Amino acid sequence: MAEFISTFITGFQDVVAKNLAENLSGCKILGIFDGLVHYSYSGDSRNLGKIVYLSNTFFVLKTVRGKGAGIPALVAAVASEKKYYLINKGTFRVRFVQENQFVRVDKSLARRAEETVLANSRLRIDRVSPDTEIWYSVRREGFAFCGQLIFRREFTEKNLSKGELRPEIASLLCCFADINADDVIYDPFCGFGSIPVQIAKGFRFKRLLASDIDSAKVELVSSKKPLAANACAEIFVQDALCMERVDSKSVDAIITDPPWGFYEDIGDMNVFYGRMFASFARILKSGGRTVILSARTQELEKSAASEGFMIERSLRTLVNGKKASVYLCRYIG
Repeated sequence: MAEFISTFITGFQDVVAKNLAENLSGCKILGIFDGLVHYSYSGDSRNLGKIVYLSNTFFVLKTVRGKGAGIPALVAAVASEKKYYLINKGTFRVRFVQENQFVRVDKSLARRAEETVLANSRLRIDRVSPDTEIWYSVRREGFAFCGQLIFRREFTEKNLSKGELRPEIASLLCCFADINADDVIYDPFCGFGSIPVQIAKGFRFKRLLASDIDSAKVELVSSKKPLAANACAEIFVQDALCMERVDSKSVDAIITDPPWGFYEDIGDMNVFYGRMFASFARILKSGGRTVILSARTQELEKSAASEGFMIERSLRTLVNGKKASVYLCRYIG
């Protein structure tokens, strides 16, 4: 069975391991690290590119475990064995990674790695703009691998509007929420629609609500294909601190990325979060849950507790290079 390695956003390793094991038929987790998962998969490798939260995906050529693992030893180990390359036509280049940073190596070592590929494939060298890449990567946990890059996620900030949540983060928030087919789900700070779009594209649910105080954003989100074509989705203008249009005790899960107060003038964060959680408490069913992304951890934790929410799980991550946290809170009254 073929082995693969995929990277993802830091902090979500437990979420990724659970989601892959449960939802990718033919997948077996072999190892999980912060930002990287190693697994075997018996299905079509093209399916891996459809998983939104996976960034780079590699076809594994060699893995080595142990604190002594280094790039020279890894190059020698790969060179000593005959290898099969999943992408076997076109051009390639070799890249070397040490603790998540690209590094330069001795020219003779780089040449040996290139000659290994040339001897085992029909690929040709192109060090500038290749069709595929061969990575030699060594991590601080004592895990090293050589893999052929078969898929790269192309999402960048240049493709997004200012303040728009990256699709892969939105997808991971939804996975963290453990969405069920009979859930009524609500995003009251939908912004550009990253979270409701991922829910509509990748999850089964009973009803999906999304709102924002900005009517222009609501109009934009309403026009997006996964939502416009879904009869169970409703997008509307509403202040998330009031929520007059949502019935009391009608929502199973809230998944949202509220303002952090860094770029918006929303006043005192304790007051803002207090009103937010009070609104959440009114519309959530008994035992209802919220998944919230925020960099304002102290204010959020204090406000959640004061409005009857218990933090069941949390994780630390990075959003555009900034430290943030994800909380799963349960309303206990």
